[in-house]
Amino acid sequence: MPFDWREFLIIAHELRDDHREGARRTCLGRAYYYVYNLGLEMARQMSWPEPGRSRHRALWQWCQNHSDTSIRRLGNLGSRMYTLRIEADYRDRPLSDPQAVEKQLSRARDFEVGVAQQNGQPPPPAL
Repeated sequence: MPFDWREFLIIAHELRDDHREGARRTCLGRAYYYVYNLGLEMARQMSWPEPGRSRHRALWQWCQNHSDTSIRRLGNLGSRMYTLRIEADYRDRPLSDPQAVEKQLSRARDFEVGVAQQNGQPPPPAL
């Protein structure tokens, strides 16, 4: 049975009110990886020319340059989430945005709704 990446979003929501720095960073990362894998699946179904390296940046750039405005919007959301995930995973200073967790979770919801619309399906229930 394949892994359900939405479990990462569920974990992120469970951590949303935990104000410890490590929990906040984990929340940002889990929400991002849910969106990344959802976007990756969508792009592969659309015959995305997947690169051998640097797939994260390449995925969001491909989406942002797509002719479909809905895909471009998803690319913008994914790119913003990627930036927060990089800050959370690689910067040793405190997170710069006190609203980063709420922004990340809101963008994740917008992303999953957008992908569902793109696929002609109802979105998953909001968490």
